[in-house]
Amino acid sequence: MMPASGIIRLAAVGTTTILLWLPPAGAVEQNLPGATVENVIVLAKRLNPTIAAAALDFDAAVHKIGTAGVLADPTLILEAWDVNRQGVAQRRIGVDQEIKLWGKYGLERSVAQSDADVAKFQGRATVTELIAQVVAAHGEYNAAYEAVEISREIKRRFDEILGLLRSRYGTTSVDQQDVIKAELESATAEGDVVRREGELKSATARLNSLIGRPSLAPLAAPTGFRAFKAITLAQAQALARSTNPMLALAGAQSNSAARTKSLTDLNYYPDVTVGAKYVQRPGTEDTGEFMLGVKLPLHYEVKDAEQRAAGARLGAAQARKEALRLRIDGQIADAWFSVDALRKVVQIYASRQLPPARSSVENARNGFQAGSSDLALVFESERRLRAVQLDLLKLRVELQTKYAEMERLVGGSL
Repeated sequence: MMPASGIIRLAAVGTTTILLWLPPAGAVEQNLPGATVENVIVLAKRLNPTIAAAALDFDAAVHKIGTAGVLADPTLILEAWDVNRQGVAQRRIGVDQEIKLWGKYGLERSVAQSDADVAKFQGRATVTELIAQVVAAHGEYNAAYEAVEISREIKRRFDEILGLLRSRYGTTSVDQQDVIKAELESATAEGDVVRREGELKSATARLNSLIGRPSLAPLAAPTGFRAFKAITLAQAQALARSTNPMLALAGAQSNSAARTKSLTDLNYYPDVTVGAKYVQRPGTEDTGEFMLGVKLPLHYEVKDAEQRAAGARLGAAQARKEALRLRIDGQIADAWFSVDALRKVVQIYASRQLPPARSSVENARNGFQAGSSDLALVFESERRLRAVQLDLLKLRVELQTKYAEMERLVGGSL
């Protein structure tokens, strides 16, 4: 039996080994998503099931190309001729094959390729939609995180004021009204901290759901709002015409309709059927037979109706593409002007409202500590600073959302 000292040494060695294999706490934090919107987007592309479904739809459409524009299965023919009491006079074994002419197979493959392009651009639209949602959700997560820090800082300052008043007045009844006011403000600040922490948890759950992770999965602390690239309205609209996936999808649908109409036009041209048979005749030499059949396109009224329907579908697809282009141009203009205005408002808040609000808090606190200003002025300046900080966060979240909307309309990161 191992002595107690040996067991202790063995346990110590085992514990040390385990600790060496475990990553440090900082490494675990670094591996968590959420610090930047870029690493969240990368993870969402890999884990989100909606993107996986779009990829599978495209894969199915690509495989469908292999089924289009190919010969139909041949027909195996087994015949017995002049069957009577004497037996079978002839046995025929042959194959029939229907063949489409006039380039119909190539058009069928082109239609299938256009349908695959539709699925591909639909998948891209799904990805850009998800990225826009992730950017907006990460902005809300970042704002919620900063709002918690703001509320905690205000709570800390209110607690300092309350402690100062208690030490100044003690338990006497003189100026206890100030102590009561400070206690009320501190309690209100504590309630605001709890509410902001709840909003942070909600924002975390929303962001996790977009990524494809459990709602309670931890996220890294955000490092700040994403910086934006300056772009003119004309540049954004021009970029959207070439990269917007919904416009590309509408173009693929228009191409599919055009090729379908071309295929319908060829219905006036006949297809052929060719065949060959091997004939066995008892008592004589075996022979062969060859056949050529032509399908006669006699029902012109049906083909005329099919052609008109295909032409109408083509016109509708082209009209939808043009309407979509005009709508996207308008939506980009709307988003661009909103982004431009929000940038200016954020700059005004950051440069002209936030510094004076902070100076007001410092002056009020210094004056109160020196006994030259009223306690109500301290609380009023603190509330004013908090309102400016929270309004600035709301503006930045709105700016993130509008910029993400513009990127979604453009079709990718700007």
